Amino acid sequence: MFPTIQMADLQQLVHSDQIRWFDCRYDLRDPNYGRLAFEDQHVPGALYLDLANDLSGPVSSTGGRHPLPSKEKWIQTLEAHGIKNDDFVVLYDDGFPYAARAWWLFKWAGHERVVVLEGGLSSYLAFDYPMTRELETFAPSTYDADFQDDMLVDFDAVKSRSTDTLLVDSRSPDRFKGQNETIDAVAGHIPGAVNCFFEEAISPDGRLKDAEDLKELYAPLLEEASPILYCGSGVTACVNILALHSLGKNDVRLYAGSYSDWISQTNDIS
Repeated sequence: MFPTIQMADLQQLVHSDQIRWFDCRYDLRDPNYGRLAFEDQHVPGALYLDLANDLSGPVSSTGGRHPLPSKEKWIQTLEAHGIKNDDFVVLYDDGFPYAARAWWLFKWAGHERVVVLEGGLSSYLAFDYPMTRELETFAPSTYDADFQDDMLVDFDAVKSRSTDTLLVDSRSPDRFKGQNETIDAVAGHIPGAVNCFFEEAISPDGRLKDAEDLKELYAPLLEEASPILYCGSGVTACVNILALHSLGKNDVRLYAGSYSDWISQTNDIS
């Protein structure tokens, strides 16, 4: 299934119970923003997925700033939200990164019918559809997950990777170069990585760029077998992974712990 959807294509289903909406808004500088914004107004029927509490696991000395939730915890989240295996799931945020992280987690669990709304919430509002403050409830479900562990690599796999394996850093060029680092304690990048800034895949209106632009952006990746992508904490790399899936490049892998995990386990940086 194509990983994103335009509101124009979705509008015929907006009033249908076939859609399970999830609001993924978040702000790293203000962790309460997303939930408060959701409680103030959201798409009718939407539930909220919080980056720190739902889309990540507990932070420890290793694993990065946003470690993945355990398989058991992610299944519990899906079941608590009443998700069934054949549900059509639509994810939105203010742009792309947090919805892309949720998309990756759904795909990791083997969920096929999941998409990110192109343009985020603003594209929904552009069609003059209603918003609500009412909180929907759904009966808990039983979810039969089929985890796709080939989508994922850990620290040891990155450290011992073949020299033929392409490693891609999704952060901004200045952070990749070790300049203007304001988040991680150590500046730089994983040795051998190349840089492909995730924001280059997104147009100013919060949509994926067209296929030809993406093919040009990802030209060094498209011919490589099973490249590994990372960022600071395994969130924004999911934008690059989603965009590559839109081009049919499905063998990409996420280093979920990313750079923040790497520097917690080694001093080997460039």
